[in-house]
Amino acid sequence: TGVRAQPISEAAAYYSPSSMKLVVLSLTTLGLYVVYWFWRNWQAIQRETGGTQWPWARALFSPLWAYLCFRELRDAASNRRRDLACAPGLLAVTYFLLNLAARLPNAGWLLALFVFVPLLPVNSLLRRYHQDERVDTERMDRFGALHILVAVVGGLFLLLLFVAMFLTNGGR
Repeated sequence: TGVRAQPISEAAAYYSPSSMKLVVLSLTTLGLYVVYWFWRNWQAIQRETGGTQWPWARALFSPLWAYLCFRELRDAASNRRRDLACAPGLLAVTYFLLNLAARLPNAGWLLALFVFVPLLPVNSLLRRYHQDERVDTERMDRFGALHILVAVVGGLFLLLLFVAMFLTNGGR
């Protein structure tokens, strides 16, 4: 018999959905899914370290706490001899700047839609960690009914936003 995948709660509690799910839900929630990603991983860090972190506050203020989160997640995976593709500091600065981009005038704020990009290397590292630990990530990867609803409604909203921008700036 083959080795069975361990339940997520027993082997590793880190949150690492598929890249497609992370990208789609980040775009269609205008970045709110990224805050959820941080919240879930801060909860896992708190469980693993026994720390006194406030996961909800660190997720809400994730641009300020991203470096520590990325570093903690990198350190957890490095125990399995896995390395993060980019330095946590570089990813955190990029994440911070993409969050600031939301305040840019004209269409500059569109850069903020890519706030998920610095999470991709960390998420990929966690997925490799889960693979090493034989964790079944199917539940994290699955698009449930709520995810599909959010993606469709958020996608339509994003499309309307782009159409409105094109129509208002198209004459210039």
